[in-house]
Amino acid sequence: MPFGDPKYPVVNPSPDVDQTLRSLRTSDYLLAAFISGASWSYGYVFGKPVRMATANTAMALGVTCATMAVLQNGRARLRGYRENGKELKKYGPWPVQPELVASGGRFPKATGLTSPSVQPPLNWRNYD
Repeated sequence: MPFGDPKYPVVNPSPDVDQTLRSLRTSDYLLAAFISGASWSYGYVFGKPVRMATANTAMALGVTCATMAVLQNGRARLRGYRENGKELKKYGPWPVQPELVASGGRFPKATGLTSPSVQPPLNWRNYD
């Protein structure tokens, strides 16, 4: 995940796994099915002595990879790092949005640290 400010409106700055799974799109399900099926096929093709055992192990690894990829994509959409028009319609924007700085050139302008609405500064007085 990037450490800078998001490019799209934030739906939830710290979504949990349940909300991420509830906001999955059809493309996420297709991605998970493709990764799982492709990993099983890979294990079957290259697992010559014991094809079924190798294919099933490869599919288990593929399902794990697909789960992580789908959760990463869904979480990025909810946090505003990917296009999230459907999530905005379904859940609405987060009340506090980060301050975005537009750059007019070809190369992005370094804005320094993340804005305080995404990562608030530390309150050192709590540690006295």
